Amino acid sequence: MIVTEIRSKNKNKSIVCLDGEIAFVLYKGDFNRYGIVLGEELSDSSYKEITEEILPKRAYERACKLLMSRDYTVKQLQQKLYADGYPEETVQKTIEKLEGLNYLDDQRYTQNFIFWKSEKKSRSRMISDLRQRGIDSDVAVAVYAKLLEADDIDNEEIVIKRFLDKKGFVAKEADYDRLHKMIQTLLRKGFSYESIRHVLGKEPEKCFTE
Repeated sequence: MIVTEIRSKNKNKSIVCLDGEIAFVLYKGDFNRYGIVLGEELSDSSYKEITEEILPKRAYERACKLLMSRDYTVKQLQQKLYADGYPEETVQKTIEKLEGLNYLDDQRYTQNFIFWKSEKKSRSRMISDLRQRGIDSDVAVAVYAKLLEADDIDNEEIVIKRFLDKKGFVAKEADYDRLHKMIQTLLRKGFSYESIRHVLGKEPEKCFTE
């Protein structure tokens, strides 16, 4: 394999391309150690040590450091490691190792996310947020239903009532314009028509359609 390109990633690291393709990212101090020189061949022994020992160790340490600061989904952690320049094989092996050690668990992440966010966010908004983080919608819906059944979280109507109380909003005292604005606000937050109607009571139907 020939070192066809070396380009700086930041002040400490450089991207190494072998045979015209991006291979990995190394610290600049690694270049002398492994004999990485532009235009010259990288030995099989150096390549094997880099890909089978150095990169897996560094990727694992990096992932553990990230997980010490907060929880991540598999997708989020993958994106972090890819952004750091780790090859796909290294990333996947790191993910598998972390899952095997129970350091990384999408189910647990989903449960925690819904538990802590349910007081402020609607069901649909939480599921949408989780989907963006790489959690399958069916998984998120199932976890939500399980937590709701166990009374670990409040249903949408309670969350809406809490939001209205915080805003000092009383539906029966609100004029049409205020009522309309509040309904639109709740809809934008992802609350369902049914839940909003049930909480607000007998309000003008056209507020929901304009």
